[in-house]
Amino acid sequence: MTENFLVQFEKKQRVAYLVTLASLAMADGEVEEGEEKLIKSICDQAGLDEAGKALVISAVYNPEEVAFENYLGLLQDSDLRFHLMTDIVLMVYADGEAEKEELEQAAKIRLLLSITKEQYETLTAYVKAAQDFKEKGIIEGEFLKQAGLEEAFKKHDIPMEAFNNGQTVGEIVTNVALSVVEKELEGTKAGVIFKVAKGLGLFSGRKKEKRRRKKRKSKFGKFLAKLAGTPVSHA
Repeated sequence: MTENFLVQFEKKQRVAYLVTLASLAMADGEVEEGEEKLIKSICDQAGLDEAGKALVISAVYNPEEVAFENYLGLLQDSDLRFHLMTDIVLMVYADGEAEKEELEQAAKIRLLLSITKEQYETLTAYVKAAQDFKEKGIIEGEFLKQAGLEEAFKKHDIPMEAFNNGQTVGEIVTNVALSVVEKELEGTKAGVIFKVAKGLGLFSGRKKEKRRRKKRKSKFGKFLAKLAGTPVSHA
């Protein structure tokens, strides 16, 4: 997958994807130093203009004000819906195990995104396999073949681009942004602070400081439920 994978999609779809993802990943609305710069770097990768970037940043600071119904409908016919669903599943399993309520909400969201039960199960299997392979340090080459998921992706009409390295699009764009921001801040006082922010793993499901992680996880569940309850009309 190229670093600018997102730019192949319509601007409104890129905005919808990043607004939804950011509002869930930053559900508590508490933005630490370095995180806003990271989000802006991700927006730059996605080729967003200032208006689009402003919508994403607003979702970071005020996730409770995001009108999901204005965004989910834009993704129903886009391949980005598979990537958003995979990122959501990754966040649900962020601590290695998922809560029943969050799994139920994720299952509802797949309906809003026009994702079939078989596609959802395949994407969930992808997330679990990727987590397992990463823990064992054995991801190499074409991950879908390595994990035995290539045929399932083909059978259920899930585009394989961007899935062959065992990461989600959210993880990939975040890692690229981390490298960009770290380089920009190298040798500065802010760079020292950023080394701490780098450990946050914004969209990757990596653990944060225990108390904040627990709070953010609770808020994530709240916004996941809000997203699942969004009244979206199917075309």
